[in-house]
Amino acid sequence: MDGVQANVMTIDTARKVLSVVDQGLCHGLGEPIPGQMCVQAAVCYALGLPHDDDPNCVDPPLRLFVITHNDSSWSSPAARAEGMRKLAVAQLGSLGKLDSTKFVQNLAEQTIRRLLPPVLRQIGLNDAAERCEREGTREAANAARNAASLAAYAAHNASNATVEAARDDAARDGVLTLMCDICVDVLREMKAPGIALMDQVC
Repeated sequence: MDGVQANVMTIDTARKVLSVVDQGLCHGLGEPIPGQMCVQAAVCYALGLPHDDDPNCVDPPLRLFVITHNDSSWSSPAARAEGMRKLAVAQLGSLGKLDSTKFVQNLAEQTIRRLLPPVLRQIGLNDAAERCEREGTREAANAARNAASLAAYAAHNASNATVEAARDDAARDGVLTLMCDICVDVLREMKAPGIALMDQVC
């Protein structure tokens, strides 16, 4: 594991990851062929590891987030790759380097602050949107859920609810890309080691 992490934390490896990711990403694990695998399998491929969705260098909650967003309803393999390319690199070397609990909390807070308000405003819930932006708390998200009479407006499900509401491919891809960008911003705030690589290659 330490050897893999040491290998990951190089510019050359980050470039290899991007060279695979940029050929497209599929829903699900896929096959060990560039353009026909998921983002985590692309990382494994770039590292010379067996075909898998666990490159042994990514913090577990972050890995789950990345897999979930890889398998969301992107419009195409190219859109998935474009939306996820920064996150593919930013996640590298995070295993053992992040406070997992804090990561989940920060991601939930930023999701509530940045993803929910535009959706709430679209359905006329301006007060709920302002509270989510101001507080970024589960309580604010729950109040928004209750006001909108929705069953799943918790931060964990926010992007899926928004994606389902999106009416066209560009809107869906935009929401999913925003979620990836939010995650990258959280990793930057937490000084994740992959951010330095991302800044140099993306």
